[in-house]
Amino acid sequence: MPKPFFPLLFIPDAIIDKVFLPKVRPSKSNENPKLGASEVEFGALLKFHFGSCVYPQIELLPPGHERPYSADFLIIEPTTGLHIDLEIDEPFSFTTKEATHAVGMDDYRNKCFVEANWIVLRFAEEQVKSQPVRCLRMLANVIAKYTLNHQWQDSFVDASPVTPMWQWTAGKSKKLSKGNYRNKYLNPSN
Repeated sequence: MPKPFFPLLFIPDAIIDKVFLPKVRPSKSNENPKLGASEVEFGALLKFHFGSCVYPQIELLPPGHERPYSADFLIIEPTTGLHIDLEIDEPFSFTTKEATHAVGMDDYRNKCFVEANWIVLRFAEEQVKSQPVRCLRMLANVIAKYTLNHQWQDSFVDASPVTPMWQWTAGKSKKLSKGNYRNKYLNPSN
């Protein structure tokens, strides 16, 4: 089986059938958000282009769960109510150096969001740092494809498609952590 690559996109069957309302609505805003290194900067750009449709650090409590999942960003398309969980995935934690978002690590989480009838769109942190406008272009295209709302596509007509990146394995993540790889793209002047 080939290794997946970012951006990762998970579409609920109901969305394909034009049923947009979520089966599970957001439970609340995360009161103590732990923002990733690139989330503040990308979030500002996301908010600039998509405005009041963007909600950072919103929680989803799947049925039968005691603890909610927190979406990095929830985008709610205004005409259909389509919910998109937009995630920014880093290969390892700065604090613990442990692997994060490696192949298979988020499968169950993604399944919970898809079962709630939310689209899941996952970018690698390196993508949102090095090609943020291309990532926004993909978001606008996903919204247009499924809702026929093309209002954001014009802003990104000159942007190239986002360059794919292989998703890392847990082993690769450890190697990236040892080489302090995140600092190379987050702080390129250092």
